[in-house]
Amino acid sequence: MQNNTIHNKEIINNIRQCIKQEMQQYSSVATKDDCKMIFNEIHSLRELIESSTIFKKEKLALFVDSQNLYYSARMGYAAKVNYEKLLNLITENRKLVKAYAYIVQPPEGDVKPFATSLERIGYIVKTKDVRTRSDGSAKANWDMSIALDILGILDHVDTIVLASGDGDFVPLVDFIKAKNKRVEIFAFAENTAYDLKEKADKFEPLGENVILT
Repeated sequence: MQNNTIHNKEIINNIRQCIKQEMQQYSSVATKDDCKMIFNEIHSLRELIESSTIFKKEKLALFVDSQNLYYSARMGYAAKVNYEKLLNLITENRKLVKAYAYIVQPPEGDVKPFATSLERIGYIVKTKDVRTRSDGSAKANWDMSIALDILGILDHVDTIVLASGDGDFVPLVDFIKAKNKRVEIFAFAENTAYDLKEKADKFEPLGENVILT
């Protein structure tokens, strides 16, 4: 998609150059009617370009497994993730339909300030409390909820971007691709399952480019 975008920009620039040359050639001799005709042709050409599917931006939805990124960034960089940098890195020149961030509320502490900061950036935030089992262990797994949210938006986007290195998402990636949609994984390489890297249409390793400084 990125190569197509570059190619499309080159086409547009070539068209603009041709129009500029034509205007320069006829500006000294063109009548008022000639100018009006040229203006109408340029307007029609612009409408044709804007309506053409090859110039439409790729639509994507982003799903961020915040707990996975949190532990990966802490283990690899002793730092936190800058979610605004992450959003900008993933979106680039594409059209973001929705961006979800899934966070866990631990027994102690308050994630509301963190959730609010994410909402201000543009994320739709979902919060889940940690469940304590009878044996004393704790669990807060977002996998099923993320999968359901992806299925709900799949028909409205071209690409699903999953910011997580969790190998449990491999079957979900297979399903998305079977629906002829692109899947991109953005995660810290050292904490990303091998199968997840291999199955995705694109794997983008995260690092210092998304670390909160």
